[in-house]
Amino acid sequence: MYGIIILKSDVESVHQTSRVSQEAWLVLALLTTAMAISFADRYVLAMLIEPIKKDLGFSDSKIGFITGFAFSAFYALFGLLIARISDSYGVRRVIIASLVFWSLMTALCGAAQNFIQMLLVRFGVGAGEAGVAPAAHATLARMFPRDRRSLPLAVFSAGGPAGIVFALLTSGYLENLIGWRWTFLIMSLPGLILAAVILRYIKLIPDRGLGAQPTESSGGNWAAIKSLFRTPSFISINLLLSALVFFAFGQAQWIPAYFERSFGATRADLGLTLALTQGIGMIIGVVAGGLFSDWLMIRNPKLRNYFIAATLVAAAPLAVSVFLVSTMKMASIFIALATLLTALPSGALWASIQDAAPDRFRATGSAFAMMVASMLGLGLGPLLIGVLSDLLAHEHGIHSLRFALLYSVTCTGILMLAPIASIIAAQRRA
Repeated sequence: MYGIIILKSDVESVHQTSRVSQEAWLVLALLTTAMAISFADRYVLAMLIEPIKKDLGFSDSKIGFITGFAFSAFYALFGLLIARISDSYGVRRVIIASLVFWSLMTALCGAAQNFIQMLLVRFGVGAGEAGVAPAAHATLARMFPRDRRSLPLAVFSAGGPAGIVFALLTSGYLENLIGWRWTFLIMSLPGLILAAVILRYIKLIPDRGLGAQPTESSGGNWAAIKSLFRTPSFISINLLLSALVFFAFGQAQWIPAYFERSFGATRADLGLTLALTQGIGMIIGVVAGGLFSDWLMIRNPKLRNYFIAATLVAAAPLAVSVFLVSTMKMASIFIALATLLTALPSGALWASIQDAAPDRFRATGSAFAMMVASMLGLGLGPLLIGVLSDLLAHEHGIHSLRFALLYSVTCTGILMLAPIASIIAAQRRA
């Protein structure tokens, strides 16, 4: 056994060829675009926190609940359900339905008049977006061989920061031009357009991999998944993914508001600044990390463990430094560096999830991993930061958000050392 990453799959023998078809690259492009749109629709709320808070009178705690738990709870819950549907009946129509549903829910965010209404439509956005990533992971794992799997999964993951860049560059401008409500409506349109495009190429997407056995019993399916969660190595992967999601996206929900409050930045300035730091840093890091991870897998698969551990350890102090400096320029520099490092191992981590899952249950295995990462990293992260900001408001005033972010990122960096130590220990025993 090769530590936490090199886990055996009973269908890997069908992926030994390194040939990749043109259809596989086309499907990758379509799925990556879907990923980008999902993150754009998810992240637009972060750019509109201040006008929404002013218009609807929300506290930071309510904002944290909407941006974090309200989205991630339904994302995780429906991720499991939709992944089971994908594994049982095929991923093709799941992807189309998910695109249409979350796009409509994004549009309805602009119609919300109070906290309950915004909460319900954010539930809908989370439920809709839950269907794409597990289905896409399963599809890419079937269309790309094992020794070339980290790169396509990394490229797909890069769709996330690409979507964030799009949201950063457009939502602030649109809000100033037409208001936050119409901004949500405009941001919902790309998803509906892509759904129509994917419908044209839906036959290129394989519902099952070569050698999959559709007659396996559902009881055996769940037994296989449960056995993964009883494996310490699989738990370590999930804990690291949770830390990665928190560093990359959990606290990032609050970065625009932090820059506005602590440095007096305008939303127009924020869009360009964060696009050049968070967004571009994520894209470069994810793709470069995927390439390097595949290069390591060819030469010595065990090296991938050290690559994951080293990048996250190096990123932690940089992420903390974002909230210790006194100028927006220095904070932006640390954001760029921390984002680059946290993005590097993402393709390797998602490849490890797919390496662990039997072909018939790849979407379900990915959904389980997303459930843990979403609830711990994306759900609790923004919520706890918002609550802590409200609690610190009497002591730190307008800078309470800075200290809430500082404390939460520091604690997460420390807690991340446990699964990293598990990686190194498992590697040495291999």
